[in-house]
Amino acid sequence: MKFIPSYSSYKESLNEAITQLAPGSDPKLEQAAYLIASFVSKKTKDKFEVYPWGINIDGTPAIMLIGNKGSMIYVVGKGAGRGPGVVGALLYYSSFDNRNPDFAISSDSFPIVALLNEFVKFINEPKYADEVETLSESLNEGKGKPLTPQEQKMVIKQLQSGKSAAQIARDLKISYGMILQLKRNPSVSAQLDEAPVKANEQTLEDKVKFLDETLTDIYDIARRLAAGAFNSLMISGRAGTGKTYSVTKALNDEGLIEDDDYIVVSGAVSTIMMYKKMFQYRTKTLVFDDCDAVFRDENGRNILKAALDTKAVRRISYLKKSGLVFDPKDFEMDPEGEFNAIENGLVPAYFDFAGRVIFISNLPKDKADPDGAIRSRSILIDVNPDDATLMERIKVLLPHLEPRDMAIKDKEEIYEFMKKANDVSMRTFIKAAGFKQAGLPNWERMASRYL
Repeated sequence: MKFIPSYSSYKESLNEAITQLAPGSDPKLEQAAYLIASFVSKKTKDKFEVYPWGINIDGTPAIMLIGNKGSMIYVVGKGAGRGPGVVGALLYYSSFDNRNPDFAISSDSFPIVALLNEFVKFINEPKYADEVETLSESLNEGKGKPLTPQEQKMVIKQLQSGKSAAQIARDLKISYGMILQLKRNPSVSAQLDEAPVKANEQTLEDKVKFLDETLTDIYDIARRLAAGAFNSLMISGRAGTGKTYSVTKALNDEGLIEDDDYIVVSGAVSTIMMYKKMFQYRTKTLVFDDCDAVFRDENGRNILKAALDTKAVRRISYLKKSGLVFDPKDFEMDPEGEFNAIENGLVPAYFDFAGRVIFISNLPKDKADPDGAIRSRSILIDVNPDDATLMERIKVLLPHLEPRDMAIKDKEEIYEFMKKANDVSMRTFIKAAGFKQAGLPNWERMASRYL
């Protein structure tokens, strides 16, 4: 049993400690439990509901939250005259069968809601508890040496970046308890609330780094997908940012051969053609690039939902009438007839799919997947840099952009043209380079008009 920090009053087994109370015995605690259930549900993607009966732990009222995935949280109140707030501890059980909590977090000195983000991190990342080891010093925060103004600024900046309090304590060699104290300072809290990192407060360097990391993530995940670690990947966002290049490079670097181990289907494609390609490559990897029309077709979305599921083998079916589809039951006693039907370009109305799918869309994620049904079944990466960020990345990649044999001074000239181009993208750069490389004297005017 791991307590972070240990909840000193919770010493006996739960079976001995719990007695049933009347519902609604502590309205304030019940209200806090509903708020905590809502917050934790959003952050963990597990729906927690408040159990309608109060309980008692070592003489302290508590309320149980039950998760849909079989986990539990006990919201434990505070005894009379003990500290601010109504919640004294949160106990987390990853399974109903656990007799002891996986971890608990508590405080008599400050409202427990100040630690809700830390509590959620423990749930989402079990290894985080090992990293923290113990937060018991948070109960003795007043004994720590006050932070200097410079240290406060450093801590605030790292908190705003999303880094955990525990990691900041390790990196800066500062008391974890002092960091919590800083988080609860009203003036600091206001700064943190303003900061959920606004785009205009990020430096261009930060944005370019984020874009580089995102494209690296696309490469790494696509490569592991090709090796069979994942079933699906959906990449949405701005055109001309390097999404397709990152994917195809990953597949090739993993040793896959195009049109043999994987296929790239680009542009306008009907739902039935997508279905047919899935049948043909049902044990391999398919990349659908800029095939956004299928999102507007209900049958197409249903096929995608099935193909992008997490099961190793997925049943895919085509429900509309079509001359390209046959019912496998018609050939139950005629395997040769079924073989001939497939050889003639027909596909079965349903089949088992064990392949991998990468879907690349230039639509924003909310338009490509408005109800969230596809992203819930797949890894989703959204790539949406602004013009300044994309231009900075193009500048860095100039030596590597096509055409590779073009002199760098010519590429720099095209880069200057790009600053006033209507469409800032890597594709625009490559097409503009084509005008210049063709020796057209008015390449810049042509590029600005026709690209």
